[in-house]
Amino acid sequence: MVQIGPLRGGRAPVPMDGMGKAQLAYDHLRRGIADGSWQSGARLPTERDLARSLGLARNTVRRALDMLEAEGVIARGVGRGTFLVNGGDPNGLSLPGVFDNASPAQVMEVRILLEPSVAEYACTRATAHDLAEFERCLAGGEAAAGAAEFDLWDGALHQAIVAACRNELLDGIVAVVNQIRSRPEWGRLKERGLTPERRAVYEADHRAVVAALKARDTAAAREAMRRHMLAVRDGMFAS
Repeated sequence: MVQIGPLRGGRAPVPMDGMGKAQLAYDHLRRGIADGSWQSGARLPTERDLARSLGLARNTVRRALDMLEAEGVIARGVGRGTFLVNGGDPNGLSLPGVFDNASPAQVMEVRILLEPSVAEYACTRATAHDLAEFERCLAGGEAAAGAAEFDLWDGALHQAIVAACRNELLDGIVAVVNQIRSRPEWGRLKERGLTPERRAVYEADHRAVVAALKARDTAAAREAMRRHMLAVRDGMFAS
């Protein structure tokens, strides 16, 4: 795939002043996607190159990319780079009806079946870099100021665990699931389900998963992720 260059029209870097620099970087990248500067399947510049061109710190750019990844707009893989998925429209993929019409309950069933095995497999493949990324996402979620920010870090942690498996087919399967999860009905379910009490449960679940991954304990990682997925399902569909 072709490496893409700077945004069309030589647009100036995002502003440096004020709060919300990650949001500014996110908005800048979104505009580049919308105006066709970056095509579906193209590889985005590296974090370092984006940070240099935008005049921002790498961790700020990484957070903006986390936001795009959580929305299913981009896919990232260690050693492979960052790619634009489906022209940047997480809802625009022409999926067969079995996917396009998948209900939230069906998607959660797939996640309960899939993600414990992913966590187990990640134990055997995660590098020191991956383990550091798990910790970064865990810390970001626990420091999140609100539900929306917590959801961002939650998605980034799950995606980091998938990426640690280094399996392109698995990346693609999870990208489809994430595109379905980006639909409006998912947002409503997540907003309803993420009470302060449930957030505390999810944070404890995340700590257990990351601890098992760091210990290379495959059985514990599988079970911790399974408990977490069941808790997420129960929180989303609680009456």
